[in-house]
Amino acid sequence: MSVGSGRRGFDLGRGFYFLWCGESLALVGTALMEFALGVWVYNHTGSAVAFANVVLAATLPAVLFLPLAGGLADRISHRVIIVCCDVTLAVLLLGVMALLWFERLEPLHLYIFNCLASIVGAFRKPAYQAAVSTIVAPDKFTRASGLISISKNASALVAPLLAGAIMASAGLVTILAVDLMTFCSGTLLVIKAFSHVRGAPGREDDAPKGTVFGGALGNVAAALKFFVAQRLMAGLLVYTMMRMALLSLATLMMTPLLLSTLGSQALGMAYTWAALGGLAGAGLLISMGNPRRLMMLVAVADLLLAACVVALGLVSQAFAYCALAFVAITMASIADASVNSLWMRRIPADNRASVFALISMLTIATTSLAVIIGGFLVDHWFQPALMPGGLYADSIGHWLGVGPGRGVGLLFVVAGGLFALLPLSVLLYGPMRRLDEPPAPMAAPRMIEDPQVELL
Repeated sequence: MSVGSGRRGFDLGRGFYFLWCGESLALVGTALMEFALGVWVYNHTGSAVAFANVVLAATLPAVLFLPLAGGLADRISHRVIIVCCDVTLAVLLLGVMALLWFERLEPLHLYIFNCLASIVGAFRKPAYQAAVSTIVAPDKFTRASGLISISKNASALVAPLLAGAIMASAGLVTILAVDLMTFCSGTLLVIKAFSHVRGAPGREDDAPKGTVFGGALGNVAAALKFFVAQRLMAGLLVYTMMRMALLSLATLMMTPLLLSTLGSQALGMAYTWAALGGLAGAGLLISMGNPRRLMMLVAVADLLLAACVVALGLVSQAFAYCALAFVAITMASIADASVNSLWMRRIPADNRASVFALISMLTIATTSLAVIIGGFLVDHWFQPALMPGGLYADSIGHWLGVGPGRGVGLLFVVAGGLFALLPLSVLLYGPMRRLDEPPAPMAAPRMIEDPQVELL
């Protein structure tokens, strides 16, 4: 590929780059805030349950609001939704800072803050995803997805280190102030991004409010009809849910796996190498440009991911954990960005946000269920069976070993082996393997017959 064509490949438009920079700042601010609030609650309560409640409060409320949020994002300006969400989050941050400044902050306040922030994020995420797929040309979706993946992995790598350093030297209030600056700067970049988008339809300001909310519910119904009409896309939805459940399960269970055997230093090294793998995978996908047979690339990458998850359950050396974590998240990053590109290509423009919201809702629900089931299996079945004298000590124990952490290892082997069946089925089933080919012309699910508000 020539230098000129390479530069043209990275010309995703000034609007996208401003939007991407704004979202990157928001990601860093969110990661800083989540880390710092969790540490503050644990330090002030000493309770692991209280720490878990902070995480749940930041996750579960979004599930309830995502369908409505996606419907609204298909009816209202993406710019308005993103900016309003950023301003709302900034106001919430100011409230927490005031409570902290006057020494009135309690864990209950942070639970409430995380619930409200989760709801705000539920409205912001589908609007951002739909905005990207509207701003970027379809032949550049893969590179745009790669850049978005770089932002996510970079924030995961940098934010905990930065938050830990700031917490140790300046405290929580400084982190909240940094968060406030990142959100405000990101909002300005978002406004700048949409100022570079041309040809956006005029907003129907005279549409009654009831029309907007009624249309939002209609778009949610259209998102469901989309999956009923498109069986292959319904298959991709199930595939996306399963792969995200495995990835989240493996990422979370790495903590008890390594802490029970090698300690916190090895855990930190493994997570660092995993984040570096995410950056490497996103960079590799960007360098490919616009690869053909995208679904086949997803299946091969996920097959290697499954093999790495199985291997993580078998090894016991810190070096092996780090190497496998690097390769696993490299493959996961490639597959994530490729799947996201497939969704942007195949979802009808009229209800992209609704479909993205439905995907996010089902993914969060499936991931939460997988983590709960995985933890139950380890505590009540796998780990007791792989202790000395346990049920599997003289059989499976010869391969996996016995003692602390081996139950999690067995979970990795079982989960990775079962997940490997999905990419194998994709490779063997022709229509699914060729999913990235242009679809046959078809009518998009019909929206409610009323004036639609500006898409951008």
